[in-house]
Amino acid sequence: MKIALALGMSPQDAQFARQLGLRYVVSNLPANPVGYLELDDLLRAREFWAKHDLSFDVIENLPVPHYQKAMFGLPGRDEELDNVAKTIRNMGKAGISVLQYQWMLLGGLRTEYSPTGRGGARVSRFELEVAQRSPVAAMDWRRNPDALIHAPDRELSNEQVWDNLTYFLQRLVPVAEEAGVKLAAHPDDAPIPSFMGVARILTSLDALQRLIDTVPSPNNGLGFCQGTIATMAGVDMIEAIHRFGRQNKIFFAHFRNPRGQVPDFDEVFPDEGDTDMLAAVQAYREVGFDGVIRVDHAPGMVDDPRAERTFAFQVGYFKGLVDVAEMLDAAKGIPAQNSDQGGN
Repeated sequence: MKIALALGMSPQDAQFARQLGLRYVVSNLPANPVGYLELDDLLRAREFWAKHDLSFDVIENLPVPHYQKAMFGLPGRDEELDNVAKTIRNMGKAGISVLQYQWMLLGGLRTEYSPTGRGGARVSRFELEVAQRSPVAAMDWRRNPDALIHAPDRELSNEQVWDNLTYFLQRLVPVAEEAGVKLAAHPDDAPIPSFMGVARILTSLDALQRLIDTVPSPNNGLGFCQGTIATMAGVDMIEAIHRFGRQNKIFFAHFRNPRGQVPDFDEVFPDEGDTDMLAAVQAYREVGFDGVIRVDHAPGMVDDPRAERTFAFQVGYFKGLVDVAEMLDAAKGIPAQNSDQGGN
């Protein structure tokens, strides 16, 4: 496992990552008016991180304006997909191996951010009943210029959304194979069946399996958001890691531990959620996952506008779990794995 943070491209962020002993970062590039990520920009980003002794191997996420017509099945989607193909080819040339994307037509959903967590930490929450009463207010990414910000003008069924995703995969998975880039789909967060009349399709383990099976390829897999998957109704996280890890379909992962499952859940600190996080680390090791896994969302802590305190806590906690897992394996006589936590 290659522990990482999602960071902006600044010397301060690079220094922060190195101070935490990390060797990997996850980043993104803003939407480009030309409709694709240009090779020079990708090379510039990779070279920036390399200059700071950090490896940049995952783009998170594909800018939504580059493919929103494809998600909704609107005229102009073929031109968009041609441009996404350019992004993928440019990533291959730049040596960036994973592209995470999402198929959330209305973005992420949250209903409250309040100081109700441990010690007054500011906690993100989702309550389905509240979201249904105030749907536009629950569109968590509505202020993000690279995310969808409009309310839907028509309903879209489950199969319509699946048809659009299938079209996307059939066009782009062969391009990804040629370019040596893995396409990693992020599940729907919050994982509810529909919202404002628009289906949300990646909301269960079987749905994630359907995505994988729709276009079978070593380059078609998952951005395994542990936090989102843990909030799917009835899901056992450890079983989920084994299910997809044994298929080599976890291309990139998020380390997060919420409390509760739909219809209601909270994003709490990783040591107080519902998943046994040591067991999760052991599961990743058992399936041989050696990709990038980044610390994900976190409660807001006092005097921490850049979330540095909370992410530093989570990185340290994650590293500690890996150390314990390695010691337990050693006690059982299991050979050490190449877990790359970073160092001095």
